[in-house]
Amino acid sequence: MSQRERTAVIGGGMAGCAAAKELIKAGREVVIFEAAAGLGGRARSWHRSEIEPSVGINLWFTSFYKLMFERIHEYGLEDQLVEMSNNVIVVDNGQPAELLSDSLRSLLTYKHVGLRDRIGFLTGTLKETRLRKQLDIFDPVKLAPFDDGTTAAEYARKSLSQRGFDNLLRPEIESFWLWRCEDVSAAHVRAMQAQVAGAKFYVFRNGMEVIAERNAEGADIRLEHEVTDLQVTGGRVHITARSADGESHAEIFDDVVVATTAPVAAKLTAALPNDIVGRDTREFLETQVYEPALSVSYLVDFSSMPSEAHIVAAGADDPPVKTIITFPRKVKDAQGRSVDKHLAFVYPGRAETRRLLAMSPEEQYAETTRLVTKLWPDFPADAEPFEIAVRPHAMPLPAPGRYRMSARVIGLQHAPVVFAGDYFTAPISEAAMLSGIRAAEKLTTAGKLTPTSAAPTTAPTSAAAG
Repeated sequence: MSQRERTAVIGGGMAGCAAAKELIKAGREVVIFEAAAGLGGRARSWHRSEIEPSVGINLWFTSFYKLMFERIHEYGLEDQLVEMSNNVIVVDNGQPAELLSDSLRSLLTYKHVGLRDRIGFLTGTLKETRLRKQLDIFDPVKLAPFDDGTTAAEYARKSLSQRGFDNLLRPEIESFWLWRCEDVSAAHVRAMQAQVAGAKFYVFRNGMEVIAERNAEGADIRLEHEVTDLQVTGGRVHITARSADGESHAEIFDDVVVATTAPVAAKLTAALPNDIVGRDTREFLETQVYEPALSVSYLVDFSSMPSEAHIVAAGADDPPVKTIITFPRKVKDAQGRSVDKHLAFVYPGRAETRRLLAMSPEEQYAETTRLVTKLWPDFPADAEPFEIAVRPHAMPLPAPGRYRMSARVIGLQHAPVVFAGDYFTAPISEAAMLSGIRAAEKLTTAGKLTPTSAAPTTAPTSAAAG
């Protein structure tokens, strides 16, 4: 009996674990190297026993996540789903107004903009919804023909006034991702418009990492193992990893999926020859820009904040605080009784995030507590600081032209080194999983040593019409 092929997966996030599942299904022996203490990557939640459910940061996902729901049904996780309100509250000059993505009435009565902008937004959404199959926000190969170099801001101004853009489309995009519409491809915002209308929103009761953990079943999982060196000799992949105790271990594999952030992937493969990692792939990794995120959470009285709300600042300026998100939680009081509370996550603006990242947790809380009332003046003064999460590489930015670059790199990938990660499309768990599945396919399908043809590089007329 021939020995099974061994594949290393570097990174136990959503992309790496999705790749592992496909590789195991193909009969591979899979080893996952994960530098953190658990699987899930940036989709991993923190947990505190003081709250029920105990999950902290918990990523939203929607009813149009096809792969996610396939896994949910496969693993019998339906009881873990919690449907959330999509209650977006846009604050303009201190005045809040509700804007629901699944409510036509909410749009038509939205007080921050005039009727012309509301109709323009509705018309644009309906137009993009007709292209829903092509405008797949998870798939850079499908999005590449729409990525004509136009920014989301330039696209929006074709149908909206500046005020309409700043109070309608910008908040819908920038409240979920922390980048600027002036910096991202129009293809991203078009895909969002095409997909989100009428969507339902969910979180996992105990955190999204459950999907990564189930996808990785059957793999040899090496937690707290940081890969420090990757070489290819004689067609075999040599990997050195450092464990939590500081010891380094070297192993040999047939091939590898590098499922880390783009900067880590670029660093690990920098010394590999161009026939292993080509110039286009290297440029793709080295030029990826990330937006950092700082999540500062508080426990507040239930009645003091709107529930399941996405409170976001309007306008083109970079505000002190960009977003506040509230989740209902139960907390035991001194008598052991369950009390309803809100777990409120505060996300500072871009400049403030960069300033606060260099501070201690105590300073981060003090500064965020001071800043948060600039977005929501009624934020409770007695809010209890609860948990801070720092993510220096939180949001890979899909700049204009990025999807076209991504589609080309996908076509060029080949054994023994392939890449996966949400930077191929956008920071979405579904997109990360799709990238992992595609990477695994490059290693397991016939003719894997020959790079496949790239995606189209010219935009069709229907896409360019905008």
